[in-house]
Amino acid sequence: MTMLHHLALTTSRMTESRRFYDAVLLPLGYERGPCNDKLSTWHGPHPEILLFEVEGEDSSPHTLGRPGWHHAAFSVAGRESVLRVHEAVVAGGWTVVHKPREYPEYSEGYFAVFVEDPDGIRIEVAHIPVAP
Repeated sequence: MTMLHHLALTTSRMTESRRFYDAVLLPLGYERGPCNDKLSTWHGPHPEILLFEVEGEDSSPHTLGRPGWHHAAFSVAGRESVLRVHEAVVAGGWTVVHKPREYPEYSEGYFAVFVEDPDGIRIEVAHIPVAP
């Protein structure tokens, strides 16, 4: 069986990004793994999430639409998880790109929130009751 094993991201602000990913991932069933000044990890559901401190001098934020990362989407069992992530991101003062709502153009009952981490990396959390 083939599956995405881990997702490795880079941050220019480890402490703030660790708080953000705790707020997003812990409600989704992840647990924080080993962490230090250069690396933070979360494990549980797949994929494992790795967060590395930026290397070199370029710490400019990610810009959606440029080559590279667009967004990651986590599929969750119910709308409650979508709402919990939204509440956690709002409480932390981070960016909510699109508030929780239905996306019937994706599939029936598709309910999602889109947020951005402190470096501009977009994350979607979606409840998708009917496969597209």
